[in-house]
Amino acid sequence: MLYLSAFLLVLVAFVHSILGERFILTRLFTRDNLPKLFGSDDFTKRTLRFAWHLTSVAWLGFACIVIALT
Repeated sequence: MLYLSAFLLVLVAFVHSILGERFILTRLFTRDNLPKLFGSDDFTKRTLRFAWHLTSVAWLGFACIVIALT
């Protein structure tokens, strides 16, 4: 049962990353009113993308922890 849980966590990580990039981040980045940190909005976009995908990495870490519990 723990292997199923780990598999679902990996699935959630990939779905979170792919769907978030496709439906949330791309639409957010097309807006012209993003804050301009350090002179341009490029830093803002990279920070948001990093934070979004870091959450996906956290899901993968949880999957590893669940596998280690077996």
